[in-house]
Amino acid sequence: MSSSQGLRQRSAGIALAAGMLLAVSGIASAQDSAPPVAPTEPVAKAAFDVLDKHCARCHQIGKLLDGRERPAKNFGNVLKLEELAANPHHILPGNPLGSKLFKQIVDGEMPYDVNYEGSTKYSKVSETDLKALEDWITSLGASQTASCESHKFIDPEAMVSFMATDLEKVTRSRRESTRYLTLTHLANICASPESMKVYRQGAIKFINSLSQSSDVVRLETVDPEETILRINLVDLGWSAADWDKILAVYPYNVEPDVQLNSVLTGSTKTPLPYVRADWLTFTAAQPPLYDDLLRLPTTFQKLAREQGVNLEANIRNFVAQRSAFQKSGVSQNNRLIERHPSRSGYFWTSYDFGGNRGEQSLFEHPLGPDGKDAFHHDGGETIFSLPNGFQGYYLNKANGERLDKGPTVIVRDLSRKDLAVTNGISCMGCHDQGMRKAKDEIRDHVTKGKSFPKEVRETVEGLYPPTAKMDGLIEGDGKRFTDAMARAGLAPTLKLNGVEMINALSKRYEDDIDLTGAAAEFGLSVKEFKDASGDVSKELRPLVRRLEQGSIPRDQFELVFRDLVEDLTDLTLVQIKGGAAKKKLVAKGRADDLSLTSDKDSYRLGESPVFTIESPRECYLTLTNVDEKGEGTVLLPNKFQQDNRIKAGVPIEFPGKGAPFQYKMKDKGTETVVAVCASRPDGGDKIQHDFNRSAFTSVPNYTRALARSIAVVAADPNAYSSVAGTTNTGAPVPGGPKNPPREDSRASARAAIKLDVR
Repeated sequence: MSSSQGLRQRSAGIALAAGMLLAVSGIASAQDSAPPVAPTEPVAKAAFDVLDKHCARCHQIGKLLDGRERPAKNFGNVLKLEELAANPHHILPGNPLGSKLFKQIVDGEMPYDVNYEGSTKYSKVSETDLKALEDWITSLGASQTASCESHKFIDPEAMVSFMATDLEKVTRSRRESTRYLTLTHLANICASPESMKVYRQGAIKFINSLSQSSDVVRLETVDPEETILRINLVDLGWSAADWDKILAVYPYNVEPDVQLNSVLTGSTKTPLPYVRADWLTFTAAQPPLYDDLLRLPTTFQKLAREQGVNLEANIRNFVAQRSAFQKSGVSQNNRLIERHPSRSGYFWTSYDFGGNRGEQSLFEHPLGPDGKDAFHHDGGETIFSLPNGFQGYYLNKANGERLDKGPTVIVRDLSRKDLAVTNGISCMGCHDQGMRKAKDEIRDHVTKGKSFPKEVRETVEGLYPPTAKMDGLIEGDGKRFTDAMARAGLAPTLKLNGVEMINALSKRYEDDIDLTGAAAEFGLSVKEFKDASGDVSKELRPLVRRLEQGSIPRDQFELVFRDLVEDLTDLTLVQIKGGAAKKKLVAKGRADDLSLTSDKDSYRLGESPVFTIESPRECYLTLTNVDEKGEGTVLLPNKFQQDNRIKAGVPIEFPGKGAPFQYKMKDKGTETVVAVCASRPDGGDKIQHDFNRSAFTSVPNYTRALARSIAVVAADPNAYSSVAGTTNTGAPVPGGPKNPPREDSRASARAAIKLDVR
């Protein structure tokens, strides 16, 4: 090969990073379990059938269709009704309109292929379908209980005791470098045995994926419930400074006030020798902590040198082996993958393109990124062997500069909330078994004709091996990875509902959190949390009310955790040198996070409810009460208060003090209060008002009206909504003419509450 065909990184072009190196179209999906069996109970069976019909093709491992390898959004258990009902991110038992899964169907967001892609292959959700889901979620409010009787709650004192006892058994020379990862809070909310197994293995797989050592860290637990994992910094090739980097950003740095703390800190020489495994996996599986702990250099060229890879020489001497193709699972443009031997095993890198024409076409320019006939790529991804046999990942621009995320206009990871291919976590989710086979399209294209010069044909023949040879390289590298997992005590193919184990643990942390989960994270039972919640400060009370009446986003809870600890528990804050400063203000909500709470959990007949609503952006609010028969009454706007505009970030009470009207609980029953906020005054539920006829507008069969509007494109796509469900209460009194909504606005956030009559 001429010197002009050597490697040169270009700075021009789009900064492209790819999240799946070898995910080529046509690969069979890996489905790790058979689909769940339908329940026999009629209400649950009806809901199961609806979810099977409309959702399972994208969200149930074992039933994925249309060429899907992984469940959409890493949500693959839509037919496992018990698991689904236990996750507040999807279902709020007893409150259909407050449940994200139900809400997304009502608002026409799901099924995605039917409502957004215009597919006619599958049927639309009918009124009967929606009613079946509504009945099932409503039934959960009365029947679902936390089946934790067989589980002994592990409080923070017991957790510290387990670690202190274990540390005494550790060889004295290894005590200072011993650390622990905890999953105790997940066991305390009765996560299933299947889930806990995945979480344990996911934590150990992840730790090994950050290792600098040739030794693997084996899966070892130290307590009877197997919720605490022991690791050692020496086995990872880490220093105490690496652990300090973790503690510096750890938001849960609290401990119980017990003497055993001194045993842990004295022996380990760190103020906190344990962190939560789910938080660590979520946080350190992506930059910047991923880059820091894996010590990734700032450029691709430095990475290659550190791995003992001479890219130019390998290409020149035909040591590098290539495969290229037109389509891959992550990019719509042609792509080249290239393997090099490395100091620790293998070094796979890709050349990715923002287009397919001219110098961006591998079929016209197959030789390399340099020379007179070079292709011009836009960036790439590298997967390389770690010394222990696990894998590291690297994204870069065309000039070699390290990149944290790939631009979503070119590559996407649909399992991520921001859709961005993210270095570390996105790659781990795709390459859970290592490399994937890829069929080259360049070798035959170039060598079986005379359209390319002889020198080019010979070079391609040397760089692009036959498919069988490339398959052998991929199989060998994959075996190196799976063998390393086995040595660590892991089951390489283990997944949770089709989701790779590291991603499953990370997602568990990222999901919204409800009262049960929050209490466990404080080391409290739900009863203890409620008993202590009356002492929280005024500024934190609205957030606590939201927890008690529904769920909140993880990022909001994380920000106020340490403040709530002081008000709710006897845990003490551990001072971390260089740690993040404690913040006193409640986190700002997401753009779609409309908050709705009531002033009490229960009302007597004749009492007047007061609702508090807060929106992260200015909008026009429609507040509707729906009784247990499905009849709706619009509370706001009304004849007395027609101005329904609310300001961003300013909580409002309704009815406000001095309002010329008042609501009173009239009849016992189940009530749901729905808040919809739209960017235009005529947004919301599109309900038509005539205040000359009635002070308060009525809406007959509110849920059915929403069901009928599913197929209608929302006039206000920026609208979003929240729901407060009230149980066994009296309905607000006002009534009026019956005008059904014309069409529902798209909703993106809901909250739910339950209220009881005493």
